[in-house]
Amino acid sequence: MAGKARIASREDQVQERKRSLLDAAATVIARKGLTGITMNDIAREAGCSYGVAAFHFKSKDGLILAALDQLVAEYDAALNRPSVQDKPADRLKAMVLLDFDPEISNEDHVAVWSAFWAEAARNHDYRRRLAELKARYHAFVKAEVIALARERKLKLDATVIAATLNALIDGLWIANQVNASGIAGQKQARNACFLYLRSIFPDDF
Repeated sequence: MAGKARIASREDQVQERKRSLLDAAATVIARKGLTGITMNDIAREAGCSYGVAAFHFKSKDGLILAALDQLVAEYDAALNRPSVQDKPADRLKAMVLLDFDPEISNEDHVAVWSAFWAEAARNHDYRRRLAELKARYHAFVKAEVIALARERKLKLDATVIAATLNALIDGLWIANQVNASGIAGQKQARNACFLYLRSIFPDDF
């Protein structure tokens, strides 16, 4: 039992170190963007050596993409939490609220996303990962719009509605970042998204 406990402890330490490096990477990206940052920058932020960072993540791009994936995992976990009601309108509401949540979609997290968007034109791996995520979230919104339209017996172009809502969210993220509008800007952004959805589904938003 003692041996298993020691193994578990070592595994916990490894996971904790990886988590600290991922958090450090997100912090450095939010502060400096992606251009010119190094593994040493991230290791220094995490309070460890370059060697430790390189041991856990074989390349800078591997670490940077893993940091983005961690943000995605946190977002997905919040979006799929049990408290979200099992109805299309409720799931769309939950997504909008989450997209402008002070904890999940805070200023630093949006800065990380913006940094990846800025570099996507020059980095194939970033562009491919962002395209995968965009397709997944577009499919999520489209499926909920189709389900809600079916409930309301409406004939709608779910593809256009999903693309418009996601574009609106992206634009409001950038506007809030540029204007440094904080929580007030997030509230206005949520209201804008609900106003758009209300124009299509007046009884639900």
